[in-house]
Amino acid sequence: MYSKLTVFFFSILCVSLHSYSQLKQVTATLRPQLEQVIKEFPNHFSGIRGAALIEDENASEFESKVIVKDALETKLIAFSNQKYKSWVWECRLFETEDINQLKRQYKAYYNDIAGKTLISKPNLRNLIPVSDYTAPDGELRLVSNQFRMGGSDDNFKHLVVDLVAEYINFQWSVYVRVYDKEKDEEIRPTEKNIRY
Repeated sequence: MYSKLTVFFFSILCVSLHSYSQLKQVTATLRPQLEQVIKEFPNHFSGIRGAALIEDENASEFESKVIVKDALETKLIAFSNQKYKSWVWECRLFETEDINQLKRQYKAYYNDIAGKTLISKPNLRNLIPVSDYTAPDGELRLVSNQFRMGGSDDNFKHLVVDLVAEYINFQWSVYVRVYDKEKDEEIRPTEKNIRY
């Protein structure tokens, strides 16, 4: 009697643990790949730029030589205007329709990026969040958490790492993007340049 009861509870436990492990998504780290991308930032990502996918006068796309494990897509995008060419490294990490899975995995990627030393250079520290964490909640169709490089190296002064969740075609797509952007306080109008 006790052995049947023990076998029954043991089998329930095994089935429960197996089911839980199937539901739990393990998020791989993207830190090694992000470090490679950030190191190439001052060179406009030339060392990680692969073959051209789309070439246009205003925008071009290239394969990325840096690939994040289990990512859906990784590429480099170049935008041209009259003054200069802007580069963006973009990685589509995952897609889901489940808001709970989105919240879990998005937070895991946020924690993977935030506050840890990325590049072992004396004048660079870590990625610092620009503002408080914004969690995806299903009400907003776009959620973005931006990071900037701490430290004193001018080559990384305008570097932004952007973790984005977008609701597109009835599902959530999560991206990490690395690009060049001046700080908002540096491009705001001053008394000298206000014309109105």
